[in-house]
Amino acid sequence: MNTSENHTQSLENIVAFIFTNLDETLTVESLSQHCRLSKFHFHRQFHAYTGINVGRFIQLARLKRASLQLVFNRQRRITDIAMDASFDYPESFARAFRRKYRQSPTQFRRKPDWQTWWIAHHENKIHPKKEFNTMHVDIIDFPETLVAALEHHGPESQTYNTSMKFIEWRKENGVSPEKGNTYGIHYTDPKNTFPEDFRLDICVSIEKEVGENPQGVVNKSIPACRCAMARHTGSRDHVIAAKFLAYEWLPGSGEEMGDFPLFFHYVNVGPGVREQDMITDVYMPLKD
Repeated sequence: MNTSENHTQSLENIVAFIFTNLDETLTVESLSQHCRLSKFHFHRQFHAYTGINVGRFIQLARLKRASLQLVFNRQRRITDIAMDASFDYPESFARAFRRKYRQSPTQFRRKPDWQTWWIAHHENKIHPKKEFNTMHVDIIDFPETLVAALEHHGPESQTYNTSMKFIEWRKENGVSPEKGNTYGIHYTDPKNTFPEDFRLDICVSIEKEVGENPQGVVNKSIPACRCAMARHTGSRDHVIAAKFLAYEWLPGSGEEMGDFPLFFHYVNVGPGVREQDMITDVYMPLKD
């Protein structure tokens, strides 16, 4: 590996380190030491790699976490969320938040503009990476599973609206994160699909069928199938285990994909789960 490749790998590791240590004091000095670069070279190379300086990158990562806390952890006070995002004053948090999302924290909590949020966090394509060759694959027999499902049709940027509606149904029906396994059935790949054609089911396993409800949750099932399964840890924005199974593992496996689409088991869910602690098992159904 040449010097340029070494530096790129170091910067990938630093980006992953930042995402998993947002509660820590992150300084240019400490981060540059991790890369074994001078502060000057670290600044320059980090900016070239991410498009923004390191301080702004850290602030945006904390704002993203704060924005999700506002919506999905509504019992937390905005002042506490601001403190967790390393803002000493709610006013400075509100100003930074409005600049990024064009809404105040209160407005976002009440009615989030997910389209603006999505654009804000996908302008920059830098995300934590993992080496594919470290991923372990198990072949398992997945049992037929009855699920309550809420269908999402349309742009991927609006999936949080569907999630909010599904959470509303779960709360009204007493289906807490501890009750049932939470799944996502991915019918289409957003990278190869027109936004209006994107399709996803958000599901939870149930023991008896659900009745009519205002949220539109319906009864479905994940069929019994032999699957390849790989585990992803960390943010669910980019679950690389799915790409690994499809593009790295499958071609050399001697296996063929089955008729049912990929589905994700979100092993740990709920407002208290930090992005860096998220566990997602990706299942690829295989032909018998």
